[in-house]
Amino acid sequence: MGIWISEFDTTAAYDAAKSSLTTPHLTITNDDMKVHYMPYDPYKDHDYVEIGGLKWATMNVGATGVTDYGLYFQWGDTQGYTRSQVGSGSGKKYFGWGDYKYGNGTSSPGDTGITKYNSTDKKIVLEASDDAVVANWGGAWRMPTTEEFVALGSAVNSAWTNSYQGSGVSGLVLTDKTDSSKVLFFPAAGYCNYGSVYYVGGNGYYWSSSLDSSGVLYGRNVNFSSAGVNWQNRYYRYYGFAVRGVVG
Repeated sequence: MGIWISEFDTTAAYDAAKSSLTTPHLTITNDDMKVHYMPYDPYKDHDYVEIGGLKWATMNVGATGVTDYGLYFQWGDTQGYTRSQVGSGSGKKYFGWGDYKYGNGTSSPGDTGITKYNSTDKKIVLEASDDAVVANWGGAWRMPTTEEFVALGSAVNSAWTNSYQGSGVSGLVLTDKTDSSKVLFFPAAGYCNYGSVYYVGGNGYYWSSSLDSSGVLYGRNVNFSSAGVNWQNRYYRYYGFAVRGVVG
């Protein structure tokens, strides 16, 4: 793919034109009437492990470390919430149909009350504008599809731990079947529902970008516990789950 570069004689000329510039894989800075073009790093600021040709982030969106739970998101919403922000009082996120971004504002919208990713628009994968990873991380990062989660499950050995690397945080350890040096950890962050956070430390729930094929009320997700992993489960879209980013 070719990259086109324009030269501007003055800062004013650049400022007037920059909003319409198309600059794939580039970052632009302006300094003393000169425009500097630098290679764009799509993995900037986020570590990853490559398994099966896909780069998986080593931590959740909103997390500050591998064992941090990060933020909780409804399926299709790019606004995430911490555990302390979940509740039923003023200024709290309830995580019900009534506050779901693509519901009709009622507690029971039914199939016809879903305003996007429904039987009318027939969209089955989140668009970039509704992808929590795209919105929060940018670059080439995005949410994985349910098919990519299933492929990950086939490529790794899965094991539950009660204390990942002595951290005291429980969750799922995934080790590449062909290269044991490649390891991912998914902390058991629990889920949000009706103003509360449940099963923290006991279960993990992670959204995919895929709509469930059986009905528009459900998004596809991975969930796990010490009993095992379900790589292609479904839950109501208003639930609050953790999110993990991928590139590829």
